[in-house]
Amino acid sequence: MPCPLHALADEHELPSSEAVIAATLALMTGYSQALQAELHPQQRLLMGAKIGRNLELLAGHPALSEGFQRIALGLQARWQLMSACTLQAEPAATPARIH
Repeated sequence: MPCPLHALADEHELPSSEAVIAATLALMTGYSQALQAELHPQQRLLMGAKIGRNLELLAGHPALSEGFQRIALGLQARWQLMSACTLQAEPAATPARIH
């Protein structure tokens, strides 16, 4: 019996706000891995920047509560500052933009 492809795709579809939250959590997990920092410092910088952009998206997402938006905005400011500090500590890193 063939496996319907649409049934597999449906189980991974999320509302846009939840998709951004899930992606952000996955990025945070990757960012936090010490091995990632040692082996791929530029990639880690890119992940940090993307985390900040995702938090900014969540801070303005109309489907999320005002309280959640405020938390996301505060976290976005912290990630922006942390990314700037990390970039200064790694002067050889020149991150490209990921979207």
